[in-house]
Amino acid sequence: MSTSDGAAARYVHRRPVYDLVVDGQSINVAVNPRLESLSLTEKRGADADELEIILKDHDGKLAIPSAGAMITLKLGWLELRDGAVPQLVDKGSFKVDERCWSGTPDVLTIRAKSADLTRAFRTRRSQTWSNTTLGAVLNEIAARNALEAAVAADKASIVVDHLTQGRESDSALLARLGRLHDAVATVKAQKLLFASVGAGETAGGQPIPPATITRRKGDGCRWESAERENYSGVTVEYHDRGSAQRRQVTVGSATNPKKLGRTYASERSARRAAEAHQAKQKRKVAKFSITLAIGDPTLYPERKVTVSGFKPEIDHAEWLIVETSHRLDGAGGLKTSLQMELGAPPATTA
Repeated sequence: MSTSDGAAARYVHRRPVYDLVVDGQSINVAVNPRLESLSLTEKRGADADELEIILKDHDGKLAIPSAGAMITLKLGWLELRDGAVPQLVDKGSFKVDERCWSGTPDVLTIRAKSADLTRAFRTRRSQTWSNTTLGAVLNEIAARNALEAAVAADKASIVVDHLTQGRESDSALLARLGRLHDAVATVKAQKLLFASVGAGETAGGQPIPPATITRRKGDGCRWESAERENYSGVTVEYHDRGSAQRRQVTVGSATNPKKLGRTYASERSARRAAEAHQAKQKRKVAKFSITLAIGDPTLYPERKVTVSGFKPEIDHAEWLIVETSHRLDGAGGLKTSLQMELGAPPATTA
């Protein structure tokens, strides 16, 4: 057998597969011959994940689903060999919130968003916490929304001197706390998750394995770096109750700091905000996006990535996924697009 024949023998062909369930009923058989495209966008933080399904309605027999219908999605690959079992990744549950029928040709478009955010979670309310911990606050928010709190230990132990929720939804408060503490703050699979951005582990402490991407896997890529984002540090004002004066705290160098507009109630909260903003600044100094010719549903926001085959500035950096987009088309193709920011800057050479 020749070398090329051997390589061909080792190569296993496969096709993308999915599993769609609507209100507890599988719709795979009905969808398969009608699928125009299926797109899933996964986002970091409190923004909802979005699912879009476009179906052909050439015979007019498609029923329009009801608003609020629940869709669960699994996405993956099936190797084309005897006895192969589909390798599916659970992508979560989504609630239908937009339906569109158009023609000609007649197509039905269904859009849904991640279904973990209840109406109560988005209802404005007022509350105050004093002399407590961030973990206690997040546990209370989770409990009143029938969620399980999964808060990283280093975040749960943070002291909260004073926190006011003034005419603000629990969803908005969670997002604000995420920004303040440079944390991924979101709700997934009925869990309120709160953990450091780029920690490399889940809020429950389980490691997230890094991924590796080579140039030959890509179908298009883009790297950009903005010097204007490269501040030397961050300066934040706070109100000193003892002297009844405004004071400043700077994290990093004071040579060229970025000054935040908000005034905080204490030095501790100001320093925390400055540290969080500086960490965010460092990640945004460079961005890298790539579309994989062969999609990979195992990639998701907050997973670390190393790359090779590009420029040294790209290869020597550690990247962190911010957003993923998976698109499956009716012809049988599956592609994954990644938006990434710096997890760690490129290593310097002597």
